[in-house]
Amino acid sequence: MDIPLKLTRTRRIAFLLLLLSTVLWLSRNLFSKFQIPAALPVHTAIETVTIVIFTSVFIVSWNAFGESRKKSSVILAASFLCTAILGFLHAISFEGMPGFTTAEDMHKSLSFWLLSRSFVATTLLGLALDPQDFEVSRPQAYGVLGTGLVLTAGWAYAIFTFPHLIPLMYIEGQGQTSFKIACEVALGAINLVTAFQLHRQAMRFKSDQAAEHLYIERAPLFLASAMMAMSEVYFSLYVKTTDIFVVIGHLFQMMAAVAIYRSMVAVNIHTPYATLAATSSNLARSAEELALQRQRLSRMIETAIDGIITIDEKQNIVLANPAAAAIFGFEVDALLGTSLNAIIPLRHRHVHGAHVKEFGETGATRRKMGASFEDFYVNGLRANGEEFPIEASISSQLENGQRYYTVIFRDITERKVAKERMARYHLQLSQLSTALQSIREEERKHIARELHDDLGQLLAALRMDLSLLQRDSVLTGKTQQTLNSMDQLILTAITTLRRIATDLRPRALDEGGLYFALQTLQKDFSSRHGIDCELVANEEQLALDDTRSTAIFRIVQESLTNVVRHAEATEVQIVFNRSQDWLAFTISDNGRGIDEEDMRKSRSFGLVGMRERVKAMRGEFTVTSSPGEGTRLEIKLPLTYET
Repeated sequence: MDIPLKLTRTRRIAFLLLLLSTVLWLSRNLFSKFQIPAALPVHTAIETVTIVIFTSVFIVSWNAFGESRKKSSVILAASFLCTAILGFLHAISFEGMPGFTTAEDMHKSLSFWLLSRSFVATTLLGLALDPQDFEVSRPQAYGVLGTGLVLTAGWAYAIFTFPHLIPLMYIEGQGQTSFKIACEVALGAINLVTAFQLHRQAMRFKSDQAAEHLYIERAPLFLASAMMAMSEVYFSLYVKTTDIFVVIGHLFQMMAAVAIYRSMVAVNIHTPYATLAATSSNLARSAEELALQRQRLSRMIETAIDGIITIDEKQNIVLANPAAAAIFGFEVDALLGTSLNAIIPLRHRHVHGAHVKEFGETGATRRKMGASFEDFYVNGLRANGEEFPIEASISSQLENGQRYYTVIFRDITERKVAKERMARYHLQLSQLSTALQSIREEERKHIARELHDDLGQLLAALRMDLSLLQRDSVLTGKTQQTLNSMDQLILTAITTLRRIATDLRPRALDEGGLYFALQTLQKDFSSRHGIDCELVANEEQLALDDTRSTAIFRIVQESLTNVVRHAEATEVQIVFNRSQDWLAFTISDNGRGIDEEDMRKSRSFGLVGMRERVKAMRGEFTVTSSPGEGTRLEIKLPLTYET
């Protein structure tokens, strides 16, 4: 594995300190003879330096991220502020300090001391076990800090007021108690676990990743935990407060504090300043890129074929490209500074200004201009007074507290003329389609009447004559057989003639109305094709004029024809509903359905014919279908339009 350089250096320092600590441990009997003649000032000086470092950790951790604080910075700040306070209480209550001279005072001091190192050890362990970081709000940060201070005050009050709640830690002349040594061993174990975990993290993360993740460097933090563990060893060895092991333990703790400062604070102090130069360089590059982008944007605006105009809140033109000037018949310089009213027809000026103001007040950033979704255009005014249609979209933006509006538009005169011409052609085609359907219906009615009244009557008379001939007793058996065959052929011809005439124009439509015609169609459809067909309607619902009745009958007839040809259905349902103004009916089957592509085919004449019939009656026509789920036709016809 590629070991980071900082971790390699830190491991070397930790190894040298461990080696030194081992030598001191092996020579503890020798070093135990060395006593510090003025132990109190030495301990106080080292403890003061440590407190100052912990206070620095609090100050920088609390302000490391400004108002946007991280979980790690808040926990470090609260923990090390409380540690500094407890360290201060330990220092002032140490035996020999003014006002603190008894063995009970020494017990209080050691209680503060043990509590402060427990804060440090558990904080480092928590950060090592939970490296995830997130932002906390300002109230949450102050809540954590306040909670820590309240707990610290509570501990201080309890130690000063009820010192015997904590087991005795030191006996003059005998040294530390077993409880004190057990606490030192536990803290040493916690620090060793923390050091191991931080070493693993330092192996995985590089310093830049660490700065991005927790804003700390794990390698110095690993060294700090290791030195804290070593200091616990020396704090558990001394018998007298003047032993050199106390000083050695304090020195290890002070070096651990420096490492903590370096790992947790130095990155947050030095990184912004180290980044400042890079930021300045980035700003210079950004300025160059911005200048290039402005030039690029300027060229795009100058060469755009669409017109672009920007106006201010007073609706004065502050920007216009050559295309916009050419569309309106002005020079670019003539447009700049001019009111927008110069290019808007007089009748639209007041309304247009109100619309622009309303658009700015809504807070929207962009929209198309125009009254409908099909025609997003407004009228413009050329320099020669000619009005013309333009398609436009408008956007707004705030700059230095002032709102500007940018309109991008194009002249759509030719497109509008072509669209109007196409609309006229489409109307003419629809009218032609309606006329052709009417002519075809009249021709069908005429042919059906001729077939029924003329050819039908002739076939009926011929059959009557043949029936009289069959009664002649002179006929031979063979002749009788031939006559019977001729009678069957004539009967078949009459049946076929009636079916053709009914398909062309059902007599029930003229004689009984739409309801009876649909009943006849339903029964004939079911008997002829074996498909269950249900008609849900009544005679009052279908009391309509001949034009509507014929169109509805043809729509149902064409739908049933499509069911036979394509649907492979076993059931068809026709349901009518009528209100005062509308007649709605649905035709649904349980067949295989229609693909979306098939519905869009230009040669789907059945659907096209039904849609044209509905359109001619100003109705609505909807087809819903999916493969395997059948098809449903929904038709809604108004009952108030003029036929």
